[in-house]
Amino acid sequence: MPEVLTVDSFYDFGRKGILMGLTCGSGHVTVPPRASCRICGSTGLITTQLSGKGRIVSFTEVFVKSKEFPLDTPYTLALVQLVEGGSLLGVIDSTSITDVVHDAKVRIEFRQLGEEKTGWPRIFFVSDS
Repeated sequence: MPEVLTVDSFYDFGRKGILMGLTCGSGHVTVPPRASCRICGSTGLITTQLSGKGRIVSFTEVFVKSKEFPLDTPYTLALVQLVEGGSLLGVIDSTSITDVVHDAKVRIEFRQLGEEKTGWPRIFFVSDS
C-alpha cells in the first residue's frame, strides 16, 4: 500500500481493478485523491482500499461528443455515493444497467477507451444487484 496516494497511483490501482481512496482521522473518505480531506480539510490522510460499491445519487444524459472522451453519445453520467463514503463521477455501462434509477446499487470498473493504450482509465459503473 503506498504511503501517499497520488492521482497517477489511483489510476494504476484502477488498472488492476482496485479502488483506493484516502481516509482522514475523522473517518471521512476522499476519492479520487487530493491533498486534504474533502469534508474537514485534514491533511493527515491514510491510503485505504475501498469496495468500489455504492448507490447512484444523481445522473444525467450527455449528448455532446468530446474528442477527449471518446464515447458514442448519448451516454449516462452518474454520481455514485460509495459504501465507505466519498463519491465518484463515472459513466453508466448501458449493457449492464438499462434503466438508470436513483439509489440503484452499482460497482466501479476502470476501463481504457478506444485506442487508448496509455493515459488514465475511465470510471464506469455496472449493476451490483
